[in-house]
Formats: sequence, C-alpha cells, structure tokens
Amino acid sequence: MSIVAISETAGSLGSEIGRTVATTLGYEFADREIISKAAERFGEGVLELAHATEERPTIWERFTETQRRYTAYVEAIVFEMGARDSVVLVGRAAGVILGRIPQVLRVRITAPEGTRAQRVQQQQGLTPQAALDYVRQKDRERAARVRFLTERLSVDEGARLVRGALQEERFETTLAARKTTGDLSLAARAKAALLADPMTRRQQIFVSCTDGHIALSGSVRTEEERRAAQKAVASIPGVTGVLNDIVTFPTSPSKFGGM
Repeated sequence: MSIVAISETAGSLGSEIGRTVATTLGYEFADREIISKAAERFGEGVLELAHATEERPTIWERFTETQRRYTAYVEAIVFEMGARDSVVLVGRAAGVILGRIPQVLRVRITAPEGTRAQRVQQQQGLTPQAALDYVRQKDRERAARVRFLTERLSVDEGARLVRGALQEERFETTLAARKTTGDLSLAARAKAALLADPMTRRQQIFVSCTDGHIALSGSVRTEEERRAAQKAVASIPGVTGVLNDIVTFPTSPSKFGGM
C-alpha cells in the first residue's frame, strides 16, 4: 500500500495516467474531487477554492485571511485522503503538501510544449495560439519535482512506469509511517477546523498532534474563544484527546476610553 502524488503540466495526460494507476491497483483516485470535498466539508465555493489552489496568488492574496483559510481547507482534505493510504492524488499541490511523508511517491508528468498545446486545443476547442498561451500560463504556475517525458508515451505506458516505481520498498507504507501520516492529517484538519470557526479563525492558535492527541497553544481574548477552540478540534474523528494550553489575554480597555 502506498500514496502517489502526481503533479502535471497542462495537456500532459497526468490525470489520465493517475486514474489508470488507481484503477489497476485498486487505489482511490482524486483530482478535482479534492476541491469538491473541501468545498462540501467547509461550506465554501468550488470556484473560490480552485482559484486559491490552482492559480498563482497575487501579492495581496498571499497575505489575506481568506487565502489562508482556503489553502488550509484543501490541505486538510489532501492529508485526510493520504492518511487513508492506497490513493492517487493529482494536482492541488498534493506533492508539496505531503512532502513530509517519506513513503509518498511524488511524480511530475510533463511533455513538450507543442505536444501539450495540441492536446489542449483538441480537448477545449481553442485556437492554436490560445492553447499555447494556456499551456504557457499553467507552466508558470507550477514547479517541477520529478519529470516523465510523455511526447510518445501512452497513458498505459506512463501508468506502468508509476506502478514500477511503487515496487521500491521505500514507498511501502509501514506502521510507523501510517502513524506519522495520521498525526499530520489530524493536525491539518484541526487547523482547518479552527479557521472555519468564525470565533477562532483570527486568533493566534498553534496545533500539533502526537498519537492522535491534539495539543493547542497560543492566545485568545476570551475564555469562550478558548473553549470554542477545544470544541472545534475535539469533534474531529480520530482525535483521542486534546491538551488545551491556550492562554487568555483579555483586550485591555483604553485608558482614554472615558474621555
């Protein structure tokens, strides 16, 4: 059992190869489903989440609370699916998000620009120039990790190469690796839960997880917010306990308030 995280360039057949790998191995598969699951779980729009994770953020967006929330929601779903093991995840920065998990096979699938532009043109009905512009734009928004050249590579052949790589022992999920992945998943879901709650999303709360036990630290303004933080993470399936070390620092009234 393993985890495969595929990043692809536009028109490279990455999703098709990933789906074929999942089908032949009996693994779960997700690409756009990651976004839809995050939208459903946290009550956000699919288009907004897609924009936050698939397009290059503006300088302003990088510092917004909304961008941070959207990113956390998608990360929570990626970690949750990764923790279930036997899964192929395509796009949504899954390879970067799961970078701390050693048994993840991270694959980068690409092809020559002209080949990919031609595929996009056929798939989306674009003009040749529009297809080329689309490919170049997507290329600027993605970084390479591992490359497969697919100019003459079929979907089945690409899937065979990925399955072959999975035969290496280092990509086999061990009991220790499963525990690590589970803790990372719970921590990511806890962070997302805190950001989804209007009462805690703007507070300085830090999260860690060991053996299913969530540890919370940081500060809030009221005891109500402190309790809300504990409630938000305690209800996550798989959490076996919560250590709440959040401190309360009430906002001091201005000394000029009476003037």
